[in-house]
This record gives sequence, structure tokens and C-alpha cells, in this order.
Amino acid sequence: MSDIKVKRAVRESVQSDAATPPAKTASAPQPEAVPTVAPFEAPAPAFAPASMKSTGPAGAAASDDIFAYGQQSWAALAEAQAAAARGFEAFVGEMTSFTRSEMAAAANTATAMLGVKTFAEAVEVNLGFARRSFDALIGSAAKLSDIGAKVAAETSRPILSRLG
Repeated sequence: MSDIKVKRAVRESVQSDAATPPAKTASAPQPEAVPTVAPFEAPAPAFAPASMKSTGPAGAAASDDIFAYGQQSWAALAEAQAAAARGFEAFVGEMTSFTRSEMAAAANTATAMLGVKTFAEAVEVNLGFARRSFDALIGSAAKLSDIGAKVAAETSRPILSRLG
């Protein structure tokens, strides 16, 4: 098998008459005409404030509106992040207190299990621990769901007020 590739023939460059520079004459040099370009005006987003949606010449007022719009968006995002951080702290605090109380209950149950004399007493101590743990779990889950709903509302409030 040969992997020989045939090379293409070199193309000749084609110069058009428009591309060739005009011959220089002895007259005074003429300044070249500089084409004017209209400034780029980006369309305002659908959720932009009414001051940004107005059509008109792009100027300092429009750029100030865009800058203020960006600052307001970043401020709303920062508020949402701060609310989320506060909520996360509350969530972690509740989980920590639940864990500590359950560890203390487990230690008390283990101490009580060391003092049992019969199998019936051991079952009774274990059932008491299971009931207390289940009640604590349900109570903690309710608190965590309340914290979650509150955090979701507080976190979304700055963004939703900005959008709507």
C-alpha cells in the first residue's frame, strides 16, 4: 500500500485592477478618506428596565444605565448568596444540635444497658432509645424543612424582585 499523495498545482495569484495602487503623481498628497462606522448598539434584554429599552443615540446616559443595571444585578446576586449562607449556617447548627443530642442519648442508653439484669430490661431500654430517637428525628426533620423553606424564600427574594 502506498500512501503517496498528489500535490496540488500552485495557483497563480490574481490581482485585480482595484487592488493595484494608483501611480503616484507629483501633486500634493491627498488625505485618505476614513470610513465612518456607526457605533454598535446592543439590543436591551427583555428583562431590562424601561430606561434601557428606549431607542436613541448611544451615549453616556445609556452606558450609565447599563452600568447601573449591572450593579443592581450583582447586588441582587450578593444578597441572595448572603441569604443562602445564613440559611446554610442555620441548617448546620440544627444538624449539629441534633447530632449532639443523639450522641448523648446513645451514651445514656449504653450506660443503662450496662446495668440491666434481664433480657426484658434490655429490650425495654432499647425500645425507649428507639422511640426517643425517632421522635427527635421527626422533630429535627420538621425544623430542617422549615429552615429549608425559609432559606429558599429569602434566597430567591432579591433575584425575583430584580426580575419581576
